Amino acid sequence: MRKRRLPPLNALRGFDAAARHLSFTKAAEELNLTQGAVSRQVKELELHLGQELFHRFTRRIELTAEGEQFFHSVESMLDELERAAGRFTRRRDRAVLTVSVLPTIASVWLMPRLHHFTSQHPEIELRVVSSIEPADLLAHDADVAIRVGRLPGRHYERNQPRIELSMLTRWDGVHADELFPDRLVPVCSPDLIGETGITPADLARWPLIHTSTRRHAWPDWLKAHGVRAAIEIEQALQFGHFFMSLDAARQGRGIALVPDIVLAHQDGMRELVMPVAGGLDSAGEYYLLIHETRLDERHVQQFRSWALSEAFRARDALPEVTHEPVS
Repeated sequence: MRKRRLPPLNALRGFDAAARHLSFTKAAEELNLTQGAVSRQVKELELHLGQELFHRFTRRIELTAEGEQFFHSVESMLDELERAAGRFTRRRDRAVLTVSVLPTIASVWLMPRLHHFTSQHPEIELRVVSSIEPADLLAHDADVAIRVGRLPGRHYERNQPRIELSMLTRWDGVHADELFPDRLVPVCSPDLIGETGITPADLARWPLIHTSTRRHAWPDWLKAHGVRAAIEIEQALQFGHFFMSLDAARQGRGIALVPDIVLAHQDGMRELVMPVAGGLDSAGEYYLLIHETRLDERHVQQFRSWALSEAFRARDALPEVTHEPVS
């Protein structure tokens, strides 16, 4: 490996300062050294190069032609070094916030409006992780989590559709802000049902689209509406996430049962209708979850304030349960 033949690097700082100020005294003040120390650094550099870099007069100094040329090279090198180091400093000074969020909520609600937050807070580096797994906020897998499920200690009616997803691995010290309800509504392509109005009891005779993360949604929804029907979920049309089920509904493949918050913010909703007026709240809600040890951190508070404000506007945009096309 080739050994670098570099001039004394500390002496380069003394030379650079002296060349910029054309004064050993001012260079010494900038570097917090004595004038004699700067003078010795420059002399050491000249000996190494075998070339005088300054003309020395009684009360002033001037760069020699060779010194002028060398100064431009040193200045360029130190500028680039300063820029490179500055990139690390700026990165260190930026707050990093990791948000763990459900895939569908990330796709249809969070990501489309996240640029508003990043433009307001360019000093925060936001990292979004998509997951349906229980968040472990104490293990610092994420600073903030957005999940759906039952809030401990909250009462739910027996006929509300189950949510089998667990929001957290442990609740100790976790602060929960409700973002929006989880209200399930049936939707389909108008081409599927035509002009004929249908009732909840009729739905069991149509192809139903199931979402695997909510495998009990359709059976529980139908039961709550007084419909007793045997549904072979394993043989039915299934998709992994709500946004996939919505795409299948738009294609006329069946009737999907989805949260209205997803419906309100999914592209292409004008292509769907709600065949029956039967929205039903699930046994759970969507929450913003933060551990109390992080709650007072400035960047966490800024994201919390922004998310709650956006959720308030999202609730206002929720569609009414109607037989008309979603608008």
